[in-house]
Amino acid sequence: MWIFCCGMQRSGSTLQFQITAQLVEAAGLGKRVEWVKPELFGKLRKALADEPGWKVFKMHVCTDKMADEFHRQNAMGVYVYRDLRDVMVSMIRKYDTTFETLLDGGFVDDCLLHYQRWTSLPRVLVSKYETMMADLANEVERIAAHLGITLRAEQYRQIAAEHNMAQQKQRIEAAKKDGNLRRGVVDSVRFDPYTNLHTNHIHEGEIGGWQAALAPEQVARLEAQAGNWLRAHGYE
Repeated sequence: MWIFCCGMQRSGSTLQFQITAQLVEAAGLGKRVEWVKPELFGKLRKALADEPGWKVFKMHVCTDKMADEFHRQNAMGVYVYRDLRDVMVSMIRKYDTTFETLLDGGFVDDCLLHYQRWTSLPRVLVSKYETMMADLANEVERIAAHLGITLRAEQYRQIAAEHNMAQQKQRIEAAKKDGNLRRGVVDSVRFDPYTNLHTNHIHEGEIGGWQAALAPEQVARLEAQAGNWLRAHGYE
């Protein structure tokens, strides 16, 4: 069975992947699978067809082949979303790009499209970034319950503590020193194939940072495109 950690970009999906993979591996139910580009998932699925156990895989894009696994009852999902205005700011910082490049290039449309595709599938746990970050131990417990894994309360807290901001930054620095990095979607950006953390993965991670980072006219453009979604998800 496939376990897709499939959240919105810049919204904590890598954190969910790390937690999910740790839970699955510790329970002896399966293992994490290294990221491949969306169009290569079919080949990956064939390559691992005879391997037993669950396969924990991180992906933002929902392709037809991935959706087929859910319809065949051979997949579960763990999804997280975030205020799209904060998503935009985080993307700008990570890829050193501009608001206009992202918006005009269809980035927000893609976020909304794949939000709809993932969350409409069966057996997908949906989380809100702001809620997850406010109580990470509770998020660990929610993911475990979704997977049918039961731990003691202190174990949920321990796993959460192992994935705080400082620990994640240490993992990034360790991956840089080890040199075992892969090319991401953008060739200039590298990531650790075990944790899926990029070398420039973590910035401030603040909630509501868009209010200082985006100009009023940029906020107006984004809200004109995604205002209904923002309001529906509690973002004023």
